[in-house]
Amino acid sequence: MPSDNWTEETITSRRVGPGDGEVGDDARSDQATVPIYVWVLGFIVVLLVLMVCGLWALYLLRGQVALSGPTPTLIIWTPTPAPSPTTSPTEMAEPAPTVSPDVAIGRYVRVAGTGGHGLNLRSGPGENYTRMDVALEGEIFIVVDGPTVSGGFEWWRMRDPESEEREWWAVGNFLEPIEHP
Repeated sequence: MPSDNWTEETITSRRVGPGDGEVGDDARSDQATVPIYVWVLGFIVVLLVLMVCGLWALYLLRGQVALSGPTPTLIIWTPTPAPSPTTSPTEMAEPAPTVSPDVAIGRYVRVAGTGGHGLNLRSGPGENYTRMDVALEGEIFIVVDGPTVSGGFEWWRMRDPESEEREWWAVGNFLEPIEHP
């Protein structure tokens, strides 16, 4: 007949007692705690994974996100060479303006003969200098220096009587001497 104590009828097993290497609460707490450097290392790995995912998302969306503001346009100023007349024997070329002998330092001059295109004002005497401004047909200037010959042309340094900062070099072929305005 079966006994009332069912534990006696079960398979016997080796029981571990307190002196036989039993795992106590102190040992379990040491195994359960993770050292701080493992947490820091794990945090760094998570940050790296998030950074890689973010960069990958930026790569995938690079052409789909509109940038705010207008796109700047690059303006390149280049020297404007003097036009060389090409004429055939049957065509009559319009004569180029010539240098007036009355242009001198301290005299007033007016821009004339540009055909409405204006006169390039350059940083130095010659076509290879940077174009700084354009003087419109009819503008009046005071001659402050010159003449300097460069590229077969006489160049004069002129100053705008209304703006002292506007002082540049211009070819004398398009300057017409005038009396004090």
